[in-house]
Amino acid sequence: MKCYKGLLLLLFSISFTQLNAQSLKRKYRGTYTGQIPAYEVKMGTSTYGVGASSLIAFVDRDSVFLLIGSYRYAAPYNLEKSKETLTLTSIRENSGIVEQLLLDPKTKTIVRKGLYPQPDAILTRSGKLPRR
Repeated sequence: MKCYKGLLLLLFSISFTQLNAQSLKRKYRGTYTGQIPAYEVKMGTSTYGVGASSLIAFVDRDSVFLLIGSYRYAAPYNLEKSKETLTLTSIRENSGIVEQLLLDPKTKTIVRKGLYPQPDAILTRSGKLPRR
């Protein structure tokens, strides 16, 4: 009886540690480049134009590093798998802004969901990750 309790305890501890062990396959990791299109922002009665900016995403095994114009963000991500896409959800440090990247495994492209009023950006794979 003690043996069964010990085995049951061991199985539960292993199963809970394996729940968060999802990582992105090696063939989907790499450097993705694209551009955020120009858009307009309405503030009060005025409308301001925001120019297009470049976007580079470095997707690694457990984290994503974003270069948006001159800004740099790095954060770990959670991976959710669906039938057609892989969703990488990360939260920026010190701001709590949620970044959502939708990876299409067939075409190896990423759609970055823009924060309102920012439009979505399409990123294409441009190569492997740079060496550290």
